[in-house]
Amino acid sequence: MSLAAQRHALPSAPVDDPAFAGLKARIVERTGHHYYVDKDDQLFEHVARRMAANGIDALADYAARLADPIAAAAEWRALESAITINETFFFRFAEQFDVLRRCVLPKLLRERRAKRQLRVWSVGCSTGAEAHSVSILLRDLLGDAVSEWKIGITGTDIDDAAIAAAREARYTSWALRTLGEAERERLFDREGDRWRLKARYRGLARFEHANMMALLDDDAPLQFSEFDIILCRNVLIYFRSDVAKQLVGALVRRLAPTGLLFIGHAEPNPEFADIARPVLVDGVLAYARPDAPAELPVAAPAPPPSPPASPTPPRVAPPTPTAPAKATPAATPAPPPAAPPPTPPAPKPAAAGEVRTALSRGDASQALELAEQEALATPRDPVAHYLAALGALALGDGVRAERGFRSALYLDNGFAMAHYLLGRHLLANGRDAEGNRALRNAARAAAGMANDAELPEGDGMTAGSLVAAVRATLGGAA
Repeated sequence: MSLAAQRHALPSAPVDDPAFAGLKARIVERTGHHYYVDKDDQLFEHVARRMAANGIDALADYAARLADPIAAAAEWRALESAITINETFFFRFAEQFDVLRRCVLPKLLRERRAKRQLRVWSVGCSTGAEAHSVSILLRDLLGDAVSEWKIGITGTDIDDAAIAAAREARYTSWALRTLGEAERERLFDREGDRWRLKARYRGLARFEHANMMALLDDDAPLQFSEFDIILCRNVLIYFRSDVAKQLVGALVRRLAPTGLLFIGHAEPNPEFADIARPVLVDGVLAYARPDAPAELPVAAPAPPPSPPASPTPPRVAPPTPTAPAKATPAATPAPPPAAPPPTPPAPKPAAAGEVRTALSRGDASQALELAEQEALATPRDPVAHYLAALGALALGDGVRAERGFRSALYLDNGFAMAHYLLGRHLLANGRDAEGNRALRNAARAAAGMANDAELPEGDGMTAGSLVAAVRATLGGAA
């Protein structure tokens, strides 16, 4: 179906019905999905489906169902599931998993040898690939001794259907796309057109329904505390920036004294340094509690394997190769993302891989400098200008970011990710008409590709998922 046909297929929101405004406000407040604030038709599309499933015709009656003491809990879960977008795959953010495998987990296992206890939380776990990836790492590191440990890997999500899928641990080949054939055979059993995680890896993770917004009211259960590792990656992008900052603060408060929080590459915000301590773990950015000890428990890495492909988050971030091992990789305090480090002496023009490595370790200043040198060396390369825009964006330099995105698009007007991130940047700065136009251009560029085709510089984001993300932002008016 064409984008225009999709747009016309959406039901129009009954904005004149007073029940709609009240229901919309309740949904946004409960879920934190602020992009629905000005996307009435997109929101009503989901609501209308739930009304039809319940045999309800009037919005006021559906609002009453969501307030019914008996039916409300189940219906809220169904509605929350309907409005949530799920996209995940195994070992996403390859360099973060490489640091976990080589540095963080080995040291934690040595430090906890006496108590033999370890806690990990995958927030917004979707269908479980992230939590199961941690299970694989720990099972491989501990071997048969895993049975002697109390390993708690908890995955939480607002979507009940995703939680059910995570518990089943059955996946399409698309979720395994970063794994070579030998690894796929080692870790999974083929079941028809699906792959199921082998039983030896399935037992470590458990999955529960949870709404992140409860963290802001301190309503999270007591067991959600003292985590050694929290993974909250590609989740914060769905929240307004002030809410994202509050959520980061709530998450670091639930870390153990030496625990680490990992977020998505596109999600670091200089303001997070107000409520969490940025640290570098073998070159990868993470966050610790403000009162964390100066020396965090990060080990010297094992010799790195051959660099794997770098699957990284959809929607916004650039692909980032595995960071090379350092001689002394202990976690060290990182400057707040907005504070540029000293200028390196006489750097030569950088390859795109060096730029991505700098971005992945949170060194936006160096990434921008390297990318701009690359753009000067190869002025007709749109990717160089795009990476310069990402570095500028991470530094909060909106003028240079916009210039970089527009330069990339001048050279390649079909660069879907450049259109998409330019649109998000413009919307964030109140330039709605220009931002909406850029997002529509992104969707048009992606619509010319197969739905499952990965977008250039899209970090694993597919053409179909970009179109869906634009629809979610524009309320179907893509």
